[in-house]
Amino acid sequence: MRLAFYLRLLLLLALLALFTGLIVWLIQSFLELYYATRYHPLLGGLLVGVLTLLLVVFLAASVYYLFLLGRASSPPTQRLPQLAPPTTPAEKWEAARRNLAQLEAQVAQIQDQVARAALAERSARLAQQLAQPQLKVVVFGTGSAGKTSLVNALLGRPVGAVGATLGTTQAVAVYDWNLPGILHPVKIVDCPGILEIGPAGAMREEEAQAQAQAAELLLVVVDGDLRQSELEPLRRLLTLGKRALLVLNKIDLYTPEEQQLLLQRLRERVYPLIQPEDVLPAAANPAPVRLGSQTWQPQPEVAAVRDRVQAVLYAEGRSLALDNALLQSQQLGEEAKRILQAQLRRQAEEVVDRFQWIVTGVVFANPIPALDLLAIAAINAQMVVELGSLYGCKMNLQQGRELALSLAKTLAGLGLVEGAIQLTTGILATVAEVSVVGFWLTAPIQAASAGYLTRIAGKSFIEYFQRNQSWGEGGMQAVVKAQVESAQKSGWLREFVRQAWERVFRFR
Repeated sequence: MRLAFYLRLLLLLALLALFTGLIVWLIQSFLELYYATRYHPLLGGLLVGVLTLLLVVFLAASVYYLFLLGRASSPPTQRLPQLAPPTTPAEKWEAARRNLAQLEAQVAQIQDQVARAALAERSARLAQQLAQPQLKVVVFGTGSAGKTSLVNALLGRPVGAVGATLGTTQAVAVYDWNLPGILHPVKIVDCPGILEIGPAGAMREEEAQAQAQAAELLLVVVDGDLRQSELEPLRRLLTLGKRALLVLNKIDLYTPEEQQLLLQRLRERVYPLIQPEDVLPAAANPAPVRLGSQTWQPQPEVAAVRDRVQAVLYAEGRSLALDNALLQSQQLGEEAKRILQAQLRRQAEEVVDRFQWIVTGVVFANPIPALDLLAIAAINAQMVVELGSLYGCKMNLQQGRELALSLAKTLAGLGLVEGAIQLTTGILATVAEVSVVGFWLTAPIQAASAGYLTRIAGKSFIEYFQRNQSWGEGGMQAVVKAQVESAQKSGWLREFVRQAWERVFRFR
């Protein structure tokens, strides 16, 4: 835009210089004529009128051109309104409700019954959660950091098995937790550990991540300094807007000085994602202490964690529930959108498949000498119209023909016509197990090459419509090249030629 502005400005200056020279010449010529006709008043008046008219036209043209230049150089003023994120509980509730209404419309368009049913079920659960919020606290962290021990201590009863080995918690466990001042029981969720090795460990970590993303409050449990591998998953969750408390468990294994150093270190590591008052010590399952011949079992030290959870949920529970509902509704909407986009792309690729075989059959029946891309483009115009209709872009056949012709010229300019013929010739010779000569094999070469180029064109147009009728920064050539490389890497052409030979080319 800036380059175009400067070019127009230079053109304007050049025109002004030219017109100035012309005006000077006209004035000089006028003076000479005027002196020559000064004894004829009628002729002198006519000359004055002509010069005045020329000056007025020049002035009007200059003003008009300057007006156009100003419009071209000024940025567009009409922009989509930027909606401020909801801040009050009422705004958050309304935004979540609106997202759920949009999600319902999206789900109705999904053709896959399994995906549609799964999304509908999750949407219904979220709608119920929005109507009757129930707070969920998820205990999250690495294996054997003491997550289950912390849950047992907070509930005041053993509900889950504990052990020293990684992966003691194999599945998600949910319990009711009654807290003073909280109207309904809080759901406390014990998750499998993260960062466990092997396929089973990866699956358990994925489930733990899913539970954490659906929580109103996270209890992130560590038993020492926070490693980078633990900090990254925590940072991803907090950037989603999750509220979290960091619990340093097993403090009974450290001296008081070591405890203070570790807590200070953790507070520095997680600030400002987690505030210092939300980094808490705990000893969920203290080690037995031997006194002489007696063994004494200390009581769990989790009061600081319990009190902080209660204070946070009491003060922020309603807001946290609405934040979570809004996040979940947005994530469900994005998931539904991805499913619909994949569904739409499958439908578009079916259109491309259909037209590539139509072109193949038509060219085989009437081989086009030297593969005339303009003739193929005329056939592909209808494909462009159908693809546009799928993506909500209504266009007529003439518009489709213009797009198809422009892409055909790009194919020719990139040398893809000759390349398609050479590739098809080699592959067809292998498939047919004969030398490629004569009309009866010239026709298959032309037909298969035309089908291949139609597919490249169709896939390129899918990208064009997916980008809201834009070719992107690299333009049409970059999109076409990417489709050619994709087809070559996938080995699609060889399979297509084989199928084409079996369908219409082999005569017995």
